[in-house]
Amino acid sequence: MDADGRRWKDGRGVAMAAAICGVLAAGCSLLRGGAPIEERIDLLAVLPIENEEPASATPTDGRPPLPPEAGQVVTAAVYSVLSSSPRWRFVPDLTVAQAVAKLDAGGSLLARALALGRAVKADGVLCGTVSRYRQRVGSEYGAREPAAVALQLQLVSVASGTVVWTGRFDETQQPLSENLLNWWQFWRGGPRWFTAQEFTQLGVERLLDNLADRLEP
Repeated sequence: MDADGRRWKDGRGVAMAAAICGVLAAGCSLLRGGAPIEERIDLLAVLPIENEEPASATPTDGRPPLPPEAGQVVTAAVYSVLSSSPRWRFVPDLTVAQAVAKLDAGGSLLARALALGRAVKADGVLCGTVSRYRQRVGSEYGAREPAAVALQLQLVSVASGTVVWTGRFDETQQPLSENLLNWWQFWRGGPRWFTAQEFTQLGVERLLDNLADRLEP
């Protein structure tokens, strides 16, 4: 290869590296975006995540019906992330379960979150819904259909009675080669196809990382 060819090849490599760095920087800024939460939240409670009820008995968007356990999987992922870091203080799930059993099941999600927070003396309550939960079809290195998950988490301040943070995750796994913005999936889970449970875990980690960044120290 002549000198001009080497310069072109080197230049292309530098440009590609710069583009990847730009994507990574943009991804980091997206994850850490948002104004700080001014209210002090020291102790969290987790209202079990619920399956979002479809608008009709026969969905028209082509999505398969939600499996009954979808909300339980998201709830377990939330507790897993909270327990993995000393950053979080949270009410044990057994204590929450005992309090939830006494709540008015007919109240709104916000009303039940506030009632739970007051019952267990928490500063904030994480609550939310899952609207899509599609399992991977195939193996981790040869999926015919990728996992897809859509969920929303909210942090409710017990003191003010308002929602102070909302995080949304609505993604279908794609190869890194098709979308460089998926670099965070690659670094957290490796170059493979995730199960819906694993994809849920990654999504919850991403949302709670954002929440941690926005909470006042």
